[in-house]
Amino acid sequence: MSRRNDDLMVDACTLDHDGCVVCSDAGIPVRVLSLAGDDALCEDAVGNRAQIAVELVVPVREGDVLLTHGGVAIGRMEHAGNVRERAGKGQAR
Repeated sequence: MSRRNDDLMVDACTLDHDGCVVCSDAGIPVRVLSLAGDDALCEDAVGNRAQIAVELVVPVREGDVLLTHGGVAIGRMEHAGNVRERAGKGQAR
């Protein structure tokens, strides 16, 4: 995998996982690029971008790292620098 976002988990599943069985119950870490109301343009560790609904985790700012599932933010990472270590363990605040 490419290392476009070094502080996102590089070996994690990505937004284009196409129904990966492993990801069916897991959050995918993404970085917020921009906000528009209750949606955010987000990017995963390899550069895939998608609109993510963020109303469950407000307030959200550009640069935040969120855990997403099915196009919805379900959690927020405490510290972006530790995403690789914790994202696979499902630790969100």
